[in-house]
Amino acid sequence: MPVMINTNEARCVLTFSGELNIYNAAETLSQIKAEMSNTLPIHVDLAAVDEADAAGLQILMAIRLHTLSHGLAFQLENPNEAVMALIELSDMAGFFGVTQVFTDIAA
Repeated sequence: MPVMINTNEARCVLTFSGELNIYNAAETLSQIKAEMSNTLPIHVDLAAVDEADAAGLQILMAIRLHTLSHGLAFQLENPNEAVMALIELSDMAGFFGVTQVFTDIAA
């Protein structure tokens, strides 16, 4: 599984690892929907993600939309360069509340 879910009384933490891509997107999204809290702030830890594609971005968007529709706090934690490049290329930094972006993606 590319995601571990840890929920306590203060928050729901989704820790992703490995590949966040089309090959595991359906299974990952299904797991997240079954476990994600409707009442706790959601923190998404992306430090251990090796690869992310458009399907991975859609998973992150689904999580963010969930938090918006339930009025929950949302935070991306430790986004690595691969994830940041994807967020910047899709022009979604504002949607995810990301303030640091990479400017040298084409290199």
